[in-house]
Amino acid sequence: MPATVLIVANDKEVTANLATFFNKKEYSILTAHSGRQALAQAKARLPDAVVLDTTSPRLSIKRLVRSLHRGSHPVMILLAQNVNRVDGGSNGAVVLPKTTTPKKLTQRVRTALDNRPPRELKVSGLTLSVERRRITRGGRSHKLTPKEFELLRLFMANPGQIVSRKTLMQKIWDTDYLGDTRTLDVHMRWLREKIEDDPNKPRLLVTVRGEGYRLEGK
Repeated sequence: MPATVLIVANDKEVTANLATFFNKKEYSILTAHSGRQALAQAKARLPDAVVLDTTSPRLSIKRLVRSLHRGSHPVMILLAQNVNRVDGGSNGAVVLPKTTTPKKLTQRVRTALDNRPPRELKVSGLTLSVERRRITRGGRSHKLTPKEFELLRLFMANPGQIVSRKTLMQKIWDTDYLGDTRTLDVHMRWLREKIEDDPNKPRLLVTVRGEGYRLEGK
């Protein structure tokens, strides 16, 4: 199955030109010309890589990069007029000059895809498919909502470690406000219904009173 690459730029000519250089046998190409289009495409198709033209004037680059990265952690390639003025490190993005040739761009995408983290996580009898956003335990398999997926992926990346409610609100809901965390409670309940034998007596995703939550196992 070919890898999916999402190309994002305000200018339709830019996306069209870049798209022509990706081998159609190796890649499935999506294009978007606004932040809203990009997020809708990413939600529907879960791209393996995103190429984003940071010189596009009507895109909120920092917010868009953070939102795209949060979904399924695709490879992020940022094209910039001035490489030193674009920070992609916090999201693991590769920043390249806007003048990078299409050939070098496609090579960087291929290399990044070859070296990306596993697309499947396994902890304590749980198997999480990053591409399909699906969790499997024993003979049961469930499709996860985007927030459920982000929560479980964070826990599975840190097995045996306590993850605070503050950290979850910051990383999953992008807020420092802790005055009302009912939405977190609801999502934790939904998640436990999909991975626990008895959601009312969780043994895998446990509450650490006064501190947060912990996914048992290694």
